[in-house]
Amino acid sequence: MKTSTLILLAAFTISPLMLQGQAKAASTDNNSTDGVSKIEKGEKPSESPGWLVLEEDWFYPLRFEPYYSLDSIRYHYRRKEERAAANKIESAVSWLKLAAGHAMPFTKQKLEAAAADLSLLADDLREGDVISAARLDDLLARSAHALSEWHYYKAKEEWGKNETQDAGADLQLAAQYLQHAANSARYQFGPDTVKVVTTLYDHGQATSEQTHFDHNTLGMHLQSIEKGLQELGDAISKK
Repeated sequence: MKTSTLILLAAFTISPLMLQGQAKAASTDNNSTDGVSKIEKGEKPSESPGWLVLEEDWFYPLRFEPYYSLDSIRYHYRRKEERAAANKIESAVSWLKLAAGHAMPFTKQKLEAAAADLSLLADDLREGDVISAARLDDLLARSAHALSEWHYYKAKEEWGKNETQDAGADLQLAAQYLQHAANSARYQFGPDTVKVVTTLYDHGQATSEQTHFDHNTLGMHLQSIEKGLQELGDAISKK
C-alpha cells in the first residue's frame, strides 16, 4: 500500500473539524498536495507546522471510522439521545467535507450537499425539533451513497494504475457504504450485485493490509459496484 500523508481525524475521539483548522490534509488520491513534495515513508514534510503525519499502515485500521459515525447517528436517534446524535452528525459531516476536498467535481457536489443537509439536521436536533425517521434515513442513505461513490472512483483510478492493493481497500469501503446506504433507503439489490457487495463487505470487516487482491477480479467487482451505485442513486433521487 502506498504511503500517504494523512490527518488523524475522528479516531481517538478527536473531532475532525478541530484538526482541520490546524493542519493541512494531503489527498489520499495523490502522493502530493499543492506546495508539498512527495513524502516518502518515514519522512516528514520539510515545512510542517501544525501537521500530524501518519504512515498509511497506521491509518489503515481507522478506515471504517466514518461508517461508524453514520451508524451511531441512528443508534442515538432511536434512543432519543438528540444531543449525542447531533455530535455524531458533526463527526460525519467533517468526514464528508474532508472527502469533498479531495473529490472530483461530480462527487464533490454530492458530498457537500450531504454535509450541508446533515448539518441542518444536527441544528434541528439541538433545537429540540421533532425529526422523522424518514428524514433521517434519507439523509443517511444520501451520505453513505456519496461516500461509496467517492471510494469507488478512487478504486477505479487505482485499479487503472495497477495499484491493486489500494484499489481493493477502497472498493471494500465503497461496498460497505453502498450496503449502508441501501439499508437506510430500504433498497434491495439484485442477486449479482448482492453477491459482490456481500463478498467485499464481509471481507472488509476482517482483512488487514496484507490481504491479497486479484487485479482481474477487482475489475469485475468494480463493474458490479458501479451498477449498484447507479441503481441505488436512481432510487434515492426518486424519493
